[in-house]
Amino acid sequence: MQRSAKRGVRESTVLPGSEPARDLPWAPPDEFKQRLRIRRFLLGSLFAVMYLLVVAVFSTLGKADRTTLIAACAIVAVLILAFYAAFRSGLNLQFSDPSLTGWQLLAVVGTMLFVLYRSPETRLAFTAFFFVALMFGMLRMTGRRLATWGGISIVALALVIWLRYANNRDGEMLRIDALLCAVIAVTFPWIVYIGERVKRLERGLTQAAIELDDIEESSWRDELTSLYNRRAINVSLDEAKQRADATGEPLSLCVVDLDRFKRYNDELGHLEGDAVLRAFAHSAQNGLRGADVFGRYGGEEFIQILAGTDLRGALSEAERLRVRTSQLDLPTSGALGRLTVSIGVAQYQPGEPILHTFARADAALRKAKAAGRNRVAG
Repeated sequence: MQRSAKRGVRESTVLPGSEPARDLPWAPPDEFKQRLRIRRFLLGSLFAVMYLLVVAVFSTLGKADRTTLIAACAIVAVLILAFYAAFRSGLNLQFSDPSLTGWQLLAVVGTMLFVLYRSPETRLAFTAFFFVALMFGMLRMTGRRLATWGGISIVALALVIWLRYANNRDGEMLRIDALLCAVIAVTFPWIVYIGERVKRLERGLTQAAIELDDIEESSWRDELTSLYNRRAINVSLDEAKQRADATGEPLSLCVVDLDRFKRYNDELGHLEGDAVLRAFAHSAQNGLRGADVFGRYGGEEFIQILAGTDLRGALSEAERLRVRTSQLDLPTSGALGRLTVSIGVAQYQPGEPILHTFARADAALRKAKAAGRNRVAG
């Protein structure tokens, strides 16, 4: 059940008295993180392409020369290929930030500064896209790192302004550029502040999600035995049926009932009865194969789902469980004798409702009970 109930299947009603099940949480494997980084990088690449399109518009209006546009396109293409190669080769994993967020930010800002140096009238595009780039970084970096990389970018902007003035001595352009740099420098700390607030909110939401996951997990567990409960069994049955229909592999069910369990509660008390249930659940769980699913259906009745197992194999597994149970060393064994179980087994017939399979296994259980208990019937 460890894997089956976690994969998540569509809502369905399988067993009588069960409730519709919704998707269960699952955790992506570690390698998925690298694919996620690549997808984020490709999104950032789209941002760079959008900037180039804006520069192209400036070029058509005579606000940026064509040579600058071509050079910027070449720079962006080289940077995209370089970063993509780093992600695909795993070179990014050698850095403290495998997402290379800071380096991507500098690459974008550096490209925009190159365009700004060559075509000063694109400063409007620079301002807008610079703050968008900072917002991308805000989502992936701490406030301190964002302040560091953003500060480097602002210093680089000031250096570009000074170099251009040193080359053309245009005082009017210097005043406009200096005003632009001052506005960015004044507003940048607020970006960092908002970024920190967003990160705190994100951490709070993450913690809340973890707590909800814990609650979700507990809602699929039987309180007494820690086995999966009827709700989780319902999900796993539906999933097992879908897999059997898709692959053509056999599927079998075992319905397990503790023989004369009521006497444990009546003669020894409910606490002792609960201890017997826990001992049986622990023993049954330890004897499962890796793909098996075992859960408490209700009271002293349990269900075992055996994917990839035909009727003959399921009867063999049920017999193993019956023998293992009869050998349990319980404190109550001296007073009431050994604990025994009766088990009904049925194999799923392709295309039939899983409820019908369960009904046939339940009928086999009644047959085992009528034949004297402590036996397996199919």
